[in-house]
Amino acid sequence: MTKHGLTETSALVVLRPGSRTREILNWTLVLGLCAVLGFGPLAFGVVQPWSICVLELAVPSLVVIWAARETASGDFHIINNHLYIPMALFASVVLIQISFRLTAYWYITWTKGLLWGCYAGLFFLVSQVFHERRPLFIFGLFCAGYGFLLALFAIIQQFTSNGKIYWVVPNRHGGWIYGPYVNHAHYAGLMEMLVPFALVFALTNWAGRSGRSFFLFATIVMSSTIFLSQSLGGMIAFAAELAVLSLVLIRGTRVLFRSSRPAYGEIAIVILLCIVLTLWLAWLRPAGLVDRLARLLNPISDAGVTGRVAIVRDSLKMLRDRPVLGWGLGTFPVVYPVYRSFFTNLWVNEAHNDFVQTLVETGVVGFTFAASFLVLLCHKGIHNLKHWRSDTQSSIALAAFLGCIGILVHSFFDFNLQIPANAAFFFVLSALVTARFSNSKVSHDLDRMRG
Repeated sequence: MTKHGLTETSALVVLRPGSRTREILNWTLVLGLCAVLGFGPLAFGVVQPWSICVLELAVPSLVVIWAARETASGDFHIINNHLYIPMALFASVVLIQISFRLTAYWYITWTKGLLWGCYAGLFFLVSQVFHERRPLFIFGLFCAGYGFLLALFAIIQQFTSNGKIYWVVPNRHGGWIYGPYVNHAHYAGLMEMLVPFALVFALTNWAGRSGRSFFLFATIVMSSTIFLSQSLGGMIAFAAELAVLSLVLIRGTRVLFRSSRPAYGEIAIVILLCIVLTLWLAWLRPAGLVDRLARLLNPISDAGVTGRVAIVRDSLKMLRDRPVLGWGLGTFPVVYPVYRSFFTNLWVNEAHNDFVQTLVETGVVGFTFAASFLVLLCHKGIHNLKHWRSDTQSSIALAAFLGCIGILVHSFFDFNLQIPANAAFFFVLSALVTARFSNSKVSHDLDRMRG
């Protein structure tokens, strides 16, 4: 008996340091992922070589920390995700392009492949780290808080602007800057993915009346910057997010999940958001916003729209010459000048439509795998709507799903997913939508024990 008792005691002594080490490494991963994602937008969207290098060094480092965490726990336990398969198949297309030099520019496809490998690494890490309630909740707060602070900065910079990013970095390429981005549409794309977190928190009961009021205020500030940035694609995407959320509130709980509980309170909050947002924008009176909104009434006559339509039409000619595996990941700006059907003194660096660009660069095969990724994403996102009111994990999954919907709608009009900071956020949100969450009660009990 004594010997047996000593054995049990010694086993507990051995387990405690390992468990403590695992907990430290786990929170290191949580904070590291937040730091990497927060770094991207502040570094102008990670479009310069130095910031791309930081991203490509940071993600493998976090993977090593994850491996150390699993080693500390005694075994490697990999949590499955349904999107691993289409991601692996898409990666195989890029590997074939690189290995057999089936690309118009091998080096660009290689470097772009490394960058997409970082997105895959972030997706994998989020699937492994944010399956429990507490880390997931912390990340949701990070997205809402980070978006709110970034929106405040963007508003202050707009109304005190000297034409430079951060008031010191000159705009050498002549873009329409907003916030830390050279392109205002890319700022709007980021905010589309962050606004739903504050909005969903404002609709849930866990924060109390004062907390819900703060998150509603944060939502108004964040969403207003989408309009202040004057990105037409961003406005359309934000409207699409509200439409999907309204569908969930009005019909989703009753039709999709056979629940008769009305959502009148949440619907009232969304209506209040729209009213206050309109009044807030009317009070700010940003120059040019009314003219930009007027373009939505007759988009065909807009020069930017006609130019994008011409690019899409030319892109389909590119696809006709290489329909199976495409021209190579990242090679669109290299190949497109040969097929351009109109004169411009500007460099057409992207297709201004992420779906068309994916089709051109990876062919029908790669596009099929990318489309299957999106189909599974939407299927899982709809499934997770069932308990969003009562379960923290499901509510954050709903916010992530709305963010994915927004950026995908915007991708029909722009190239947000070609900007590394925005693409990284999209893949992280995709992982949250499709993650296999731990049982809420069990996770809560574990959190209490660890606390």
